[in-house]
Amino acid sequence: MADQDSIAQAALTVMDAMLDAVVAIDPHGVILAWNAAATQIFGWTRDEAVGRAMGELIIPPQHRDAHHGGMRRYQETGKARVLNRRIEISALDKAGREFPIELSIIATPGGPAAFIGFLRDISDRRRAQERLALSEESLRLTTQAAEIGIWDLDLVTDILTWSDRTKAMFGFSPEAACTLDDFYGGLHPEDREATSKAFAAALDPGLRAVYDVQYRTVGKEDAVVRWVAAKGKGLFDAEGRCVRAVGTAIDITASKLADARHAFMLELSDLLRGAETDVALQAASALMGRHFGVSRVGYGLLDPVEDVFDYSICWTDGSVPPLLGRFPAQAFGRKIVAKLSAGETVVVDDLFSDPISDEVETLDTASSVDTRAILVVPFLREGRLRTIVYLNDRPVRRWSAEEIGFMEEVAERTRQVIERGEAEAALLTLTATLEARVEARTRELRSTEEALRQSQKMEAIGQLTGGIAHDFNNLLQGITGSLDLMQRRLQEGRVADLDRYLVGAMASASRASALTHRLLAFSRRQPLDPRSVQANPLIASMEELLRRTLGETVDLVLSLPEDVWPTRCDPNQLENAVLNLAINARDAMPDGGKLTIKTGNIAVDDAEPAGKRGPPPGQYVGISVSDTGVGMDADTIARAFEPFFTTKPTGQGTGLGLSMIYGFARQSQGFAEIESEPGRGATFTLYLPRDEGQADDHDPTVALVQLKGAHDGETVLVVEDEPVVRALIVEVLSELGYRALEADDGPTGLEILQSTQPIDLLITDIGLPGLNGRQIADAARLQRPGLKTLFMTGYAETAAVASGFLDPGMAMITKPFAMDALAARIRELIEGR
Repeated sequence: MADQDSIAQAALTVMDAMLDAVVAIDPHGVILAWNAAATQIFGWTRDEAVGRAMGELIIPPQHRDAHHGGMRRYQETGKARVLNRRIEISALDKAGREFPIELSIIATPGGPAAFIGFLRDISDRRRAQERLALSEESLRLTTQAAEIGIWDLDLVTDILTWSDRTKAMFGFSPEAACTLDDFYGGLHPEDREATSKAFAAALDPGLRAVYDVQYRTVGKEDAVVRWVAAKGKGLFDAEGRCVRAVGTAIDITASKLADARHAFMLELSDLLRGAETDVALQAASALMGRHFGVSRVGYGLLDPVEDVFDYSICWTDGSVPPLLGRFPAQAFGRKIVAKLSAGETVVVDDLFSDPISDEVETLDTASSVDTRAILVVPFLREGRLRTIVYLNDRPVRRWSAEEIGFMEEVAERTRQVIERGEAEAALLTLTATLEARVEARTRELRSTEEALRQSQKMEAIGQLTGGIAHDFNNLLQGITGSLDLMQRRLQEGRVADLDRYLVGAMASASRASALTHRLLAFSRRQPLDPRSVQANPLIASMEELLRRTLGETVDLVLSLPEDVWPTRCDPNQLENAVLNLAINARDAMPDGGKLTIKTGNIAVDDAEPAGKRGPPPGQYVGISVSDTGVGMDADTIARAFEPFFTTKPTGQGTGLGLSMIYGFARQSQGFAEIESEPGRGATFTLYLPRDEGQADDHDPTVALVQLKGAHDGETVLVVEDEPVVRALIVEVLSELGYRALEADDGPTGLEILQSTQPIDLLITDIGLPGLNGRQIADAARLQRPGLKTLFMTGYAETAAVASGFLDPGMAMITKPFAMDALAARIRELIEGR
């Protein structure tokens, strides 16, 4: 008996050591044993629980019938449904609190107890599951509102889960079941390899790269091409295996399309400028084909002649002969012809690939043209139906309404250019004919007309340059006057006060240089030179010019806070942009008004108003030009930055000003936007990125004695065809301790560079006789790789830093320049800064 008591006591000790509640019951459900964990979970002590029916003690009333039924079934059959299984049920504690538990029961092989139950409080787990479900629902609603797609790949089961938004990006309906093969198969062929490599790198245990890519998809069900920005990461287990990958996807098609279309319209404008009819059609057709990725593009005529139509289509790539033919109207389809004649775009499948009618008279068959879809964009002119034809012999795709609308816009632009060019050509022909007929009788008239035209031209030039000449003469007077006084003092032996005349001459020369640079910038002949710029001093220096330009009826207000950050851009182009915006604002206030130019610091975060495109996140210097003029409606704002779009009367605007300002902002990694309402004025804002460096603050009057000189043995070659300029530079170099070599033209300079003499730096003018400066530098670098080069220029249309003119180890300095600026550039280049 003592041994049995010891065994029982040991069993209780073991039970009390367990974290789960352990309850032993007999076949009738009466509690035989109750451990310490059961007391902690349910609140009943061992003495209170033993001998009680478990159903009445811890089973909620609504579940007791099921519990009692299970006990009776076991008594009758010896079988129980819950044996050796884990189930979740509700339980009661002593205070009457209902809570979830996990229950597992085993049957004892003998003895008084029929069952032993193991019970675990899972309240914390259930709350965590509920929070997780709530978080997942919140995430689903948030991402759905933000149009963000979710993807989840279980690499253990190879099950891919896509949200409805993600499915839409691959052209699937919400009900579609998608697999990993659908992901790879839906990638655009040109993006499949790079995207697959990036995804594999994210799943590689050795790399664990962040998955951050942009790719195109081709819709499985709708064949639409979309742009997607996807991000994600792999999740790895304790052994380093990737077991899951999760991430997001965003449809960026609209943004990509907007950028591509803006670039496309700029290129189209360049192609069509001055082009003849056939050249313009061919250029527009070929460019549009590349833009939309269709296989073949043509342009042609469809001429209605009584009840037949002649057609001719020329292909821009020349890969197949032109299509020529004649067929009855009913064969082509009167409805289609009617639509084209009315200016509507028509999409036709297999229009030319199969015979249309036995009555078709084909002069050159189209059987070699394997087409799957044809889009015909018409424009009617003088009874002749001109068309741009897009053939797609790749797998069938559906033309979206947006694509068709853009193609129609291009056709309309092309038509305008063609009609303008043909009208100009007709006018020239008519003028030549009239001049030939009346030449003998109108010589005197033409002479008088020419004299009048010249007079008007000179008057316009005089109005343009009068104010500039006045300012420039004042500056020249400051230079020549100071030099004259210096000469007089030197002749008299009075040298004590020469410094103030020298400073005056240098200051006047510096202002003259700035005036010249501003004129060159306004005429677009100043090299682009991006640098760190303080916007406030630059705008303040333009105040006098702006007031003269705006006139007395416009009140100019400058709001320039002191703490504005520096930005990096071409200061001349910034001046040009501000001036153009001010002129536009003046024109929008024909009766006068108030124009405000304001600067400030702007921080853009990730949050962006729905439906509004703005600058990317970052820190910007904002420059806004506001007026109190007529304002603009939403449609005008949407097109304001398009090339050739203008609201001014014919002949009073090119429509390129705002487009160039937008291009300047984007090339400077910035942004431009417009805020306006009809009758409430307009605000144009330039966002230019903050520059963390120190803005240029050059003082032209710094004495040469402050310049940093040469190190021993450093040699500089100067190539300059102007003797005075060359002599001055050589003299300054000598004073600074450099060994100076000189050449008066390109060939002579190249001969020195091809010798064995050590040369640390080449200083050359760009515009030289024989060989220009860039040609000299390129030829010299074949023998002296990495030769440091400093270009000098007054102006150069092609020498644009932002357009890739300068290679590493090259710099540019614009004439006229102060000698300290020259010395500083020399040291920066030689020391590799």
